[in-house]
Amino acid sequence: MKFNYEEKIVYVRQSWLNDLIICPERARFKLDKPEMSGSTDATIMGTSVHYGIETILGGESIANGIGAAKDMMEQLKQKPFTVTNLDPELYDVHIDSMMQAFAEGILPEVQLGGDIEYQFRFPLGITIGEWDVWCEGTMDYVQPNGVIWDWKTSSRVYYAKEKQAQSIQATVYTAALRHEGKVNDSADFRYGVMVRQEKPKSQVVYMHRNERHTQWLIHNVKPAIQMALSMGVREGNWVMNDTSALCSAKWCSYWSLCKGALLNESDLALPHGGFSYVDLS
Repeated sequence: MKFNYEEKIVYVRQSWLNDLIICPERARFKLDKPEMSGSTDATIMGTSVHYGIETILGGESIANGIGAAKDMMEQLKQKPFTVTNLDPELYDVHIDSMMQAFAEGILPEVQLGGDIEYQFRFPLGITIGEWDVWCEGTMDYVQPNGVIWDWKTSSRVYYAKEKQAQSIQATVYTAALRHEGKVNDSADFRYGVMVRQEKPKSQVVYMHRNERHTQWLIHNVKPAIQMALSMGVREGNWVMNDTSALCSAKWCSYWSLCKGALLNESDLALPHGGFSYVDLS
């Protein structure tokens, strides 16, 4: 979220809305302390695979795309990043596997000749206080026929029904193309998923969106903007959610300022080494 004070426009990205759902306080920190939002091994692997895919869609061979992904990973490894639960010895193996998964299981489904890294910005059609609300972002790929793709690297395949019901990204992106007149009321969005493992594994998740999904998006965005405007992002706290798997020192850049400021890893560990005892007396 960012504010254009001259034109009185607040711009919202779908990635920020996803953070808001995971934990509102995490979303506030993203606005207040963006410099602390660092990379992890998982995110730089994802960035590397994205670059390899863009290379292929730009007309290069699959082999060159794989090479580009590995070269990008080497560059990103030179910068600070957080090591999560991934094995550093398998970084290159997983990148090679995910690129093969894209080439074998996803690329045949992609209509070539479209737009790579398609940037958009459009008004949601609502005003909160004196602020007009717009959405902005960048789509990984838009086919000539208007089908939208987003490339995902993941530890597992997606639950398709959950994504159809809950994906904010699909709603924002299709609403953008609908506003531009590039798709009609019913628009298609697809996740191309590559699983981080040694053997190539891919998944295509097919979703659709219509104007009713856009209206639900507006219904969700309104209170988020109202909260940001009324409470501000510099002082106090927003609601905190520590039930997400991302609420940990490894996955959240702001852990040390939030839950980690009060509790350490030993406070969160199970007693007795995790063993359960049953009284049989």
